[in-house]
Amino acid sequence: MRQLLRTKPTLPETKARRRAILSGEGNLVARIRQFLMECWAELKLTQRPTKQEVVSYSMAVLVIILAAAAYLAVLDFIFARIFAVFR
Repeated sequence: MRQLLRTKPTLPETKARRRAILSGEGNLVARIRQFLMECWAELKLTQRPTKQEVVSYSMAVLVIILAAAAYLAVLDFIFARIFAVFR
C-alpha cells in the first residue's frame, strides 16, 4: 500500500530517466542540440489561434477594459461629489 501512495520519484529513478534522455551526458553540444530539437518538436504540436479568434478575443478584452474604465469613472464622479459636500 505504501508503494501506491508514493508520488515523487526517488533520486535513482530520476537519474535513470535523465540518463536515458540525455544519452551524450558529457557532450554539451549534443545535449543542446537534442534540447533544441525537442523544443522544435513541441512547437510543431502547438495550435495557434486563427485570425478571427484573435480579433474576437481582442475585442472582448477591449470591451471589458472600457466597461471597467466607465465603472471607475462613475465611482470617481460619485465619490468626488460626496466628498465635495463634506468639504
